[in-house]
Amino acid sequence: MSETIQIKKDTFYKGTIVVLAILLIVSLFTGGFGISGQASTNTGTTNTGTDTGGNTGANADTSIITDNPDLFPSLGPSDAAVTVIELADFQCPYCSLASGFPDWASQYQSQYGSLIGSAGKAEQMAESGEIRFIYVPLAFLGEESTNAAEAAFCAQDQGKFWEMHDAIFTASDGPSENTGKYSKENLKVIAQGVSGLDQSAFADCLDNDKNLAKVNSVMTKAQSAGFQISTPQFWVNGQQVQASWTAIQSAINSA
Repeated sequence: MSETIQIKKDTFYKGTIVVLAILLIVSLFTGGFGISGQASTNTGTTNTGTDTGGNTGANADTSIITDNPDLFPSLGPSDAAVTVIELADFQCPYCSLASGFPDWASQYQSQYGSLIGSAGKAEQMAESGEIRFIYVPLAFLGEESTNAAEAAFCAQDQGKFWEMHDAIFTASDGPSENTGKYSKENLKVIAQGVSGLDQSAFADCLDNDKNLAKVNSVMTKAQSAGFQISTPQFWVNGQQVQASWTAIQSAINSA
């Protein structure tokens, strides 16, 4: 004899709501703020998408980054007592907020106040010689992420990485990805604002993907070192911290 188990509709709905609530809570602790859509795979690697860098406690070999300035450009004294590392993607909306450069960042001040300008403030401290700041140019949000990272490296060939870094983030026109803003043609326009940059050499470098191998190597080395591919992600003296200026500054002061 078979038995039929019936579940009342209200019980089913209540159970479903509980499950959805649990999933929502989990997502808040494991993923980003939700400004933009899902990250797309660009380099053939497995990516976790954009988040706030809040997954602390991870183990990674930061020496791979600190000892390789060709792939991971830095500002500030190489022997500084404090080293801040940022892993970022030029297309990542939260990385744009962290840079503090784009005009639209102010629109999110009430939501993400401590995130906005966090990387920019670390960059300023490095420029004044107080710390060492290292940028890891990940490219996992699509073709334009790769284009932007290549552009930064093409500028680096002329000693202008940080000027191009700032120009790329300043040119961000909103919390969206792969809109054409960082097409190669547009990046050449952006580069025109970088003083002292040989525009012809820059264009040749970008058009012919002369630094594509570097961009791919950054991803490979970051993953092999044990870093989670999520952005923006901050480390202070080998310890991961929350992606907020409050957390970064506290770690710097405690070092």
